[in-house]
Amino acid sequence: ELGRALDDQWTLLRGYHNRRGEIDLLLLGPRGLFAIEVKNQNGRVDCRGDQWWSTRYDKYGNPVEARREMADRRGRSPSVQLNEPASLLQDFLASRGHPVPIGRVVALVHPRSQLGRCTRPTVEICTSAGELLRMLYASPVSVAPSERGALEQLIIRDHRFHAEHRPPRKAR
Repeated sequence: ELGRALDDQWTLLRGYHNRRGEIDLLLLGPRGLFAIEVKNQNGRVDCRGDQWWSTRYDKYGNPVEARREMADRRGRSPSVQLNEPASLLQDFLASRGHPVPIGRVVALVHPRSQLGRCTRPTVEICTSAGELLRMLYASPVSVAPSERGALEQLIIRDHRFHAEHRPPRKAR
């Protein structure tokens, strides 16, 4: 959906890694740089700051799974999974003369995802491509084409550096 809505001024980078984790999608364009964590969560998602929970429902709206904490293998909520590598990337870009803020969005992409009660979230949260597009277009940030080219090259360089220096994954 984003590909149809955004023109060629936007660049999508997938699977960026640094020592603090992975960012599913980096979207770079005239309205800024956005880090996006994608969650295919079937059910209602609630959050309080960096604590996240989900409750799964069947297609009739009946709960089928008790509320459970949302966390990765390292115990990090979706917002922490996104904020840690995004902050490190933002610091890296600033140290190279490109101090650009990174918009941070958790995208709930499952067709039955619902956003429940969220208080003091540390990221933006959306449940549709339309919501994400509205966030992009509402961004007060403006990035010139020459700056976008430099940012893209720095991001790719940093990703490659961390890919070369990443320890091998342990077998599960």
